[in-house]
Amino acid sequence: MATDNQRVPDQLPPPPHRLVVVPWLRKPGHYLLLPNWLAITIGRWIFAWRPLDDAELAHELTHVRQWRHYGLLFIPRYLRASWRAAVPEDGDSYPHLAARRSPGRDGPAGPRSARRRARVGP
Repeated sequence: MATDNQRVPDQLPPPPHRLVVVPWLRKPGHYLLLPNWLAITIGRWIFAWRPLDDAELAHELTHVRQWRHYGLLFIPRYLRASWRAAVPEDGDSYPHLAARRSPGRDGPAGPRSARRRARVGP
């Protein structure tokens, strides 16, 4: 349990930031960022297409802190972490389809994935 002199990470005061809500950003962001995007943080600026709830704002404030800590190095760090989260270690992004694959078929778990796994580091 935290004492009065200790702060729990989610009780940190928010870093200096600016939240900008621009509804028309939804459509361009759908094509330029991700189909289900909500907000993007650049430095201390948070751009969203709708108002953020407390949890969403807390998530974006984490990125504000990361920008402050890493500066421009935040960009490759974020992209690398996102890529690692999206690509499983076994290289099979479609494990639920494994039962439908016919033997010898070059699917996600076939020879191409084996070559990709060989190139990817630990």
